[in-house]
Amino acid sequence: MKPTKEELQKPEEGEQKPELEKLREREKPRRKGPAERMWAPIKLHLDEDYQYVTKNWGLRFLYYFAMFVGMPFGYLFFKIRWGFGVIDKKNAKLVKKTSAITVANHVHNMDSPMLTYVFYPSAPYFVALKHNFEAFIIGGLVRVLRGVPLPSDLKNFEHFSEQMNDVLQHTTRKVHMYPEGEIAPYSRELRKFKNGAFHFAVKNNVPVLPMVFVFPKPQKVKLVVGKPIYLKDVPGAEGLKPPKQTVLMCRYVREKMQEMLDEYYGGLEK
Repeated sequence: MKPTKEELQKPEEGEQKPELEKLREREKPRRKGPAERMWAPIKLHLDEDYQYVTKNWGLRFLYYFAMFVGMPFGYLFFKIRWGFGVIDKKNAKLVKKTSAITVANHVHNMDSPMLTYVFYPSAPYFVALKHNFEAFIIGGLVRVLRGVPLPSDLKNFEHFSEQMNDVLQHTTRKVHMYPEGEIAPYSRELRKFKNGAFHFAVKNNVPVLPMVFVFPKPQKVKLVVGKPIYLKDVPGAEGLKPPKQTVLMCRYVREKMQEMLDEYYGGLEK
């Protein structure tokens, strides 16, 4: 009896076994080597026990080491590479003895460490998106330099808010936020502001210190520090409920930052 076409095409048992073994090997998760594990992204878990304002002595030691050893060299690098400098730094001294919200346009990959020199040898807490803390090496540096991850869910945001409010109410430290949110490298235009930073300023009755990054030449960076803005300075805000005060504060600060940009770039054109 002649074999059918299907039987002729069917592999022998000895031939089928290696194919099955190959499939099983493909299904097995490949074990990463030491180098791959070292460079893999860090997974950050935010929960009700997460310390946004850390009291870890190891991180504190690394912070002070970075401030007094690393940052002087960092400033020299910024000066040589981007011609960096701070304009009207004296305005920051007006909030030296009080806590404050600081805000700036988010336009450079190194704008957070650059901001540190406004308050050096101290540093504000920097609120940043979670993914900034999950990058290898950079994530660790962000955390050491007082970076604070912004949670995306309501439950953890409440926990985050409690700790930020505690800092603003019981210390003289500064909390920095970027009201534009995402970065727009070397942009000379202010984008739409979110209300988050100004919510914390209104709730805790602290001033907002506006700052703007400017670019006198291509690949050159300066930071202009404005005068602190209090809720009493905002036209029409007195006597309103906090949500409306927050909206007015947001608009007013943005207007002042736009004036700072216009004044700086207008001076360059003369």
